[in-house]
Amino acid sequence: MGAFIFQYLFFTTVLQAQEKKENVFLHPTKFYQKFFPHLKVKRTPVDSLYVKTYPNYLSVAAHGLLPKIYLDLNPIGPKGKNKDASSEFRTNVNTIIGFSGSYRFVTAGFAVALKSNPTNDEGYTHTRYHTATIKYNSAKYILQFRYMKIKGLTDVNQSNNQDSTQKYSTRGDIIMKEYHFEGIYNFSWRKYSYIAPIDFTQRHVKSRIGFLLKTGIYNNQLFADSNLLSVRQREYFEGFDNIKKMIGYSVKLAPGVGTNIVFMRQFYISASVFAPYNLYFNRLYNTDNHLAKKETSLQLVLDGTVSVGYQSKRFYAGARYQGESKGAKLQYISFTTVYSYFGIDVGYRFQPPHAVKKVYKETMPPGM
Repeated sequence: MGAFIFQYLFFTTVLQAQEKKENVFLHPTKFYQKFFPHLKVKRTPVDSLYVKTYPNYLSVAAHGLLPKIYLDLNPIGPKGKNKDASSEFRTNVNTIIGFSGSYRFVTAGFAVALKSNPTNDEGYTHTRYHTATIKYNSAKYILQFRYMKIKGLTDVNQSNNQDSTQKYSTRGDIIMKEYHFEGIYNFSWRKYSYIAPIDFTQRHVKSRIGFLLKTGIYNNQLFADSNLLSVRQREYFEGFDNIKKMIGYSVKLAPGVGTNIVFMRQFYISASVFAPYNLYFNRLYNTDNHLAKKETSLQLVLDGTVSVGYQSKRFYAGARYQGESKGAKLQYISFTTVYSYFGIDVGYRFQPPHAVKKVYKETMPPGM
């Protein structure tokens, strides 16, 4: 009898300890109850005369993109003046294919580059490209995280090439990385949808213009296994001649404007643009991986999209151009990075499988 009581007390104590130490991060419902007991997400109603929403449909889409991606590094100190020493880095990415899915408040997608065609860019090194995005959408605001990685650049400034057997200077060791944490607030959310031509969880049935505010924190990285510059360039780049890595952080608070012009209730023309300046913090690291220099400046950013397309209750298709150019002047160097995409989007809305509804309900906050 005593042994039974001892075992009962022992196992009861163990079970209670396990309950106390239960990891709520593995149980979304308990996590929200513990850390956000009053959180309840509500979908904000929009004016249905202007915007139609599809919260209970699963939207899936395929995207084909023709990119133009490049980075220019220019010496602006006295030593580099009129020396044609700029690095004109280009990628060998001809086509990007991507897929995305949207259900209620959440959109997720990814994209990869198809194998480059060496006959199109003779003398370019192979470029690897991939990106992933996840977004939280509501009528009022959008929250987005985006990751992108590009490996393999080619300097097409032939003055920098010291290998007579190659047309250009190939740098398969150079990597570009970007991390975006971004939010967009829609002041005109009742009658204007910023996301309608982007992830297709909404569509416009009547033309409207809207005012926007974009905020974000961005991390940009450029690094290589060795010096970023060729031997010939180094004497012309003051303060940059022994640099292996450049890390930049930028902060954005940009007002913007967008419009969706609708005709025949199912065809649309859409455009948006945002104000051009970020606060930019730059860090340079030498070949010993020690911090060599840090600077702060304003970064000029041109950011906009334009698209045309068709949307019905189920099917949607469109063509779009999306461009972003970022440039900054530091003490002895300037740089410009350009991401330019022309794309085709095709997608379909349908009732999601029961498994999707169940997983969404069990992992998302109450009300989502």
